[in-house]
Amino acid sequence: MELLGIFHKKTWMEARGVCEAPYIEKGGHALSARDAATSGGVMACALGRMRNAAKLAEELGLMREERSLARIVLAAYARWGEDYIEHIEGPVLTAVLDRDADALILCRDRMGERRVFYTASDGCVAFADHPDMLLEAGCLRPVVDIDGLRELFGLGPARTPGKTPWRGMYALEPGCALVARGESARVRRYFRLEAREHEDDAAATVETVRMMIERAVDDIAPLRPAAMLSGGIDSTLLTALLRQRMEPVRSFSVDYEGNDRHFRANAFQPARDAPYIALAVERIGCEHTAVELTQASLAQALEEAVDARGFPGMADVDSSLLLFARKIAPEARFVLSGECGDEVFGGYPWFRDAHSLNADAFPWSGSVELRAGVLKRRVREKLDIRGYVRETLSEAVARVEHLPHESADGRCLRTMQHMCFEFFMANLQERALTMCEHSHVEVLTPFADERLMQYVYNVPWEMKFMGGREKGLLREAAGTLLPEALRYRKKSPYPKTCDPAYARIVCGMTQGMLAEKKSPILQLVDARALEKLAASDLSPTKTPWFGQLMAGPQMLAYLWQVNAWLADRHAEIAL
Repeated sequence: MELLGIFHKKTWMEARGVCEAPYIEKGGHALSARDAATSGGVMACALGRMRNAAKLAEELGLMREERSLARIVLAAYARWGEDYIEHIEGPVLTAVLDRDADALILCRDRMGERRVFYTASDGCVAFADHPDMLLEAGCLRPVVDIDGLRELFGLGPARTPGKTPWRGMYALEPGCALVARGESARVRRYFRLEAREHEDDAAATVETVRMMIERAVDDIAPLRPAAMLSGGIDSTLLTALLRQRMEPVRSFSVDYEGNDRHFRANAFQPARDAPYIALAVERIGCEHTAVELTQASLAQALEEAVDARGFPGMADVDSSLLLFARKIAPEARFVLSGECGDEVFGGYPWFRDAHSLNADAFPWSGSVELRAGVLKRRVREKLDIRGYVRETLSEAVARVEHLPHESADGRCLRTMQHMCFEFFMANLQERALTMCEHSHVEVLTPFADERLMQYVYNVPWEMKFMGGREKGLLREAAGTLLPEALRYRKKSPYPKTCDPAYARIVCGMTQGMLAEKKSPILQLVDARALEKLAASDLSPTKTPWFGQLMAGPQMLAYLWQVNAWLADRHAEIAL
């Protein structure tokens, strides 16, 4: 939590002390950020990494001692005004408060690697990089209304772009800037993925993708990051490319106590990571550390994971990454991740069947009936989860731009990928950012480079599935850098615990939550239905909740997180 700003307010309310970063005030405006700069009546800040910082500083004529990111933003605003946002590249969040012009420009990066939240009313705008900061600063009341509950139970842990479960709190979307002048505020979109004709043949496409991935790794190599290594094509290729650029490379993998005994192969997780990690370490030449997490620690960190996100998340899929990152932090300030590779190159099961796109639900959202079924009848009738999901899906489909001569399958798959970027990838990006940041390590995701994403977005799907394989294009781009066993390994997602001991722990936590009469979630859920689920075998095929990893135990853990989130923030439920 490093950024908090108040625009056009006579006092800063209780904001001082909410953010540990230094703060500056000018008239009715205030700003707290690690990297901030002022010139006359203008304040600027930056949070993250600016890919073109050196080039931009030179273009703006800044001396070497003036090249902090905030000073670059300040100079860019002085030259281009509001249009400075067009000149900033990379995963960096920027803000300019101009007292003399009575203006605020708050800008989020193109692919949403950083995040920022805001609230706007009565000519006042407050913003922060963590939702809890806006609540703690008294910028809005902690109210969850009907739409917020629909987000939590209909889509969660994903969210509709721009929305949060809190009434009056919004998330600035990727590639957008919030521009406030005087009493008015508007959102300006300065970047979007565009539908374009793809003119390269297969060989040129493979070569271009390889070059773009190498360029993205070149950008982060000077930071000398460690690598999260799973033995899958995404992380293994990036680690191999990093090893070509630096020595040594520290790599880390994660597994769970008891998985060697309890793992059972299935369509989503066809094999354990361990043998592939060993092969990758031997081939690449990493200094490797294998991290093993216990079932008890996963459950104990569920509430901390909520605090890190500021929202209920992916249950132990979140808490495991938080604990994993905590093991990496003493060894590295930055860590490389293969996150976003599946979204960019089409690695998920729903990309294999264009017809899995239907009008009723997102393909990763699990059972809508189950989501609605855990609610009390009167709550279920008020929320109309099925109707909300259908409407949200329809709006998401309508936002996708198509080329005039796209085939029916091509249109479906482009729509699927665009929605995956907006909903599924956004959730995983938030997970990676917040769990790592909370553990004092910064995650680097080269596959989220917007230049790569824009190019691959328009590659025909027969090329993306080159060789008849998911992520075939990426596998071909890897070339001879990886042995065939790694290059053609069937996709397997982030590992999760398979030990039934974890399910027993979560069931006990659920029963404790239901037994506590003050649990706020009891205003919403059908306690008997939840008790029945907790007493069942929690089969993943019977109780899917979200994506490939959130099944029975994770569903209960998610609901436990919702309850903890509501209770800890003294939330008001407005039905």
